[in-house]
Amino acid sequence: MRARCMVGEAWRDVLSGTTRAGVFAVVFVALVGGLASVDVRSVVSLLAGADHFRVSGAAVQVLNADGSVDGARCDGLSSTAGVGAAGAVRQGTPIRFFAMPASQISVMEVTPGLAPMLGVIGQPSASDPAIPDGIWLSADLAQVLGASPGRTVATSAGPALVAGVYTWPDDGRGRDLGYAVVAPVPAQGSFSQCWTQIWPTNQEAQTLAFVAVTSDSTDLQITQGQLNTTLGLTYDTATLLATRLTGAAPWAAAVIGLVLGFTAVHLRRLEIASSLHARVTRTSLLWQHLCEAVFWIGAGVVISGAGLAWAAGWGNPDPAWSTWIIGARVLVAGAAATALGTMVGVLAVRETHLFRYTKAR
Repeated sequence: MRARCMVGEAWRDVLSGTTRAGVFAVVFVALVGGLASVDVRSVVSLLAGADHFRVSGAAVQVLNADGSVDGARCDGLSSTAGVGAAGAVRQGTPIRFFAMPASQISVMEVTPGLAPMLGVIGQPSASDPAIPDGIWLSADLAQVLGASPGRTVATSAGPALVAGVYTWPDDGRGRDLGYAVVAPVPAQGSFSQCWTQIWPTNQEAQTLAFVAVTSDSTDLQITQGQLNTTLGLTYDTATLLATRLTGAAPWAAAVIGLVLGFTAVHLRRLEIASSLHARVTRTSLLWQHLCEAVFWIGAGVVISGAGLAWAAGWGNPDPAWSTWIIGARVLVAGAAATALGTMVGVLAVRETHLFRYTKAR
């Protein structure tokens, strides 16, 4: 009978310890894991803002110098540090499509360097890589014509092969390409505009387009500005990430972890003091409680890490792995501090306070 009671008490101790560990694992997930998720979502929000700035055309500088832009010079700027893509643009001869003969459609002649830029600011887009010299149609025009990449359309200038279709939303950007045909031409001769995509934003790189101007006439009107001005002049992603409110999340997680680890041990101070009274060494107690803490801390880290994978991937224009690492640093700081708090808690228990602990229970 006594043996059954001892077994029953042992199972109750196991269940009690398991429940206690589970509770603290849940608290770890809620506090430290939640803090890490908030930091990750803050980073994702800033990255999405940067992507929106770039995709909307706000990072594109348009230099206007009517008929005085050298196509080769402008196109060559794409190999310059700080310039993601560059291409010259000029108005071509309008054409008519046989499918809609009553309408004249604007034609924008562009140098080859503009294609990579169009693939960014014209998203979503569709293209056929096997057609390097075909025309590009705005999505609205392609819908009216029923055209798609790889198809040939009849025009007043002859048959034209469609290389791609790009999207040009009405989000504040210039409307020159909103309902138009984009026709790639060799980077030779004079053009009216030089488009440069400066990303990350760089005030000095924005002036590079002026090297493409061939005329030194004082009467020439030269202007430069953003393709889309609705999102502000710059978007400094690095500064925004460095100064975000949740940047101190690892330190906050460390404080939470210290308190959590200390509390987990403090609730068992009577048990620890009794063990010390029974001549169990403090070193043994340290290892015991540290090993027990590692299990529920590890469970909390695994659960939180899985949640971070979702938080880092949802709506993130950049690879989720690099953003997940930011949240993982918060988890590591919280886990390490929780283990440290556990050890501090064990060291803080005094055998001489056994009677006080008993009364406080």
